[in-house]
Amino acid sequence: MKKFLLFVAVITLGSHSFSQKELAKKLIDTLASDEFYGRGYVNDGDKIAANFIVKKFKEYGALPANGDSYVQQYSFPVNTFPSKVEIMIEGKTLKTGQDFIVAPNSGSAKGKFKLKRITPENFMTEVGKDQLQNDKPQIAYVIDLPKSKGREEYISQLKLKNSIAQVAPLFLLNDGKFTWSVAQEALPFPVIEINSSSLKNKDEVLLSIENSFIESYQTQNVLGYIPAKRKCKRNKYFVFTAHYDHLGMMGETATFNGANDNASGVAMMLTLMKYFSENPPKYSVLFIGFGGEEAGLVGSKYYVENPIVPLDKMKFLLNVDLMGTGSEGIQVVNSTEHPKEFERIKKINEKENLLSAIKPRGKAANSDHYWFEEAGVPSFFVYTLGGVTHYHDILDRAETLPLTEFDDLHRLIVEFANSF
Repeated sequence: MKKFLLFVAVITLGSHSFSQKELAKKLIDTLASDEFYGRGYVNDGDKIAANFIVKKFKEYGALPANGDSYVQQYSFPVNTFPSKVEIMIEGKTLKTGQDFIVAPNSGSAKGKFKLKRITPENFMTEVGKDQLQNDKPQIAYVIDLPKSKGREEYISQLKLKNSIAQVAPLFLLNDGKFTWSVAQEALPFPVIEINSSSLKNKDEVLLSIENSFIESYQTQNVLGYIPAKRKCKRNKYFVFTAHYDHLGMMGETATFNGANDNASGVAMMLTLMKYFSENPPKYSVLFIGFGGEEAGLVGSKYYVENPIVPLDKMKFLLNVDLMGTGSEGIQVVNSTEHPKEFERIKKINEKENLLSAIKPRGKAANSDHYWFEEAGVPSFFVYTLGGVTHYHDILDRAETLPLTEFDDLHRLIVEFANSF
């Protein structure tokens, strides 16, 4: 009898008898590899990623949620940089993503440009004066803006940058971190962030920057589900979501691989899928990989407006992003909106002695949970804290990601989902 009970205990541990981290690392290595082109909108990086995720959905036993399909297609406008993004100064080619970045809404510029320094106070006078000259040389403006304090100043600076980029390239001095994004519009000329040393005592630059604005880029959400163990529970769903898209490429040489953001979240979603396929859940579990998150939560908004599994069938939604660290615990967005569920996840953590901290955060429109919460689906957004700080830059690569608390966090999420 004792031997039998020991056997049952080992079986009960199920998929947590081995490291989820090992599988996650393999998934992240693939999703964040250069072959996926940053999972953006150059070389169909997003479609390569979506196809890989569909393959894993099938392998891990998830059923298609959209009829016999795992995808939900939609389109949106996007600005891309598929070819040249180069700056040369005095014969030296600067390193894209390291010495400079172009703003995601940048337009094109080609040729030799004279540099002209301006200030926020005199830019209208100087730019206007230059535009009145008949035989003016090509001019690129240089401005050193202070770090914006508050939303009002940020909007004011944005208007200034966009107004200058209507008539000429603009250089913004930045000796801090370069972070990139995705834009759904394009200016006539580029806005370029550059470290001040590159332009020190320089009066001329050679630009070769080419953007390609796509008015209707077709992308997709990926979705599948694991049915509940009992038929009577199959029409209610616990939902796991993670965006699989990232920033793509800036020209031919700079790839934003997005290991932490959000190959790590996709890896968490897929390991959870594998777990629940091997350990049938009480309620059905729906998994959605969103595209278009980096462009402004586009994929999740489209789903909420065009639901496949109805929103009123969703018991709770857990959105996972930035799952790659955890030495300082996790943050739970919407914890103030759902205090009972927040207390529940804290108690599970305390009982199992898993993470060092579970920190509360209020409502925030900072990931794909947002549209669901607004539509009445109770939702948490969880991300890890501590460790490496690479974010929206070319350094967010698989080899820098420690996955410090991946196993413990996986267990916490499973226990939380099973508590419903």
